[in-house]
Amino acid sequence: MRRLHALLAFTLVSGLTVCFAPGAATDEKADAGEKTTFTGVLIDQACGSKMTDKDNPEQAAASHPRSCAMKDACAKSGYGVISGKNLLRFDENGNTLAKDYLQNAKEDADLRVTVLGERHGDELKVTSIKKAS
Repeated sequence: MRRLHALLAFTLVSGLTVCFAPGAATDEKADAGEKTTFTGVLIDQACGSKMTDKDNPEQAAASHPRSCAMKDACAKSGYGVISGKNLLRFDENGNTLAKDYLQNAKEDADLRVTVLGERHGDELKVTSIKKAS
């Protein structure tokens, strides 16, 4: 019985430590729906999901051509931004803004952008997309 109590106490303390760790508040805040800026590479989700398997997804995505992202099949998959090792998927408004951005972009690769939006898990409710400075 003592072992059970000790195990329960350890589990409770470990759980509290994880919940109140400094990084947990930041992730919770980013997932809480506050507007945040994300900088990374604009990419379609079909190709972007393949990039996340690479050692450096953002660097790999930088060589992805705009012409591919504008193909029907790729466009239908939706868009997102690869920031670091994460693919953040756009909501419908973000997909519309991404299509507009791609149609007006001058460069064919290294589509580095700054996205303003609310993060909900791995999805962004996008407010704006601009060329990264």
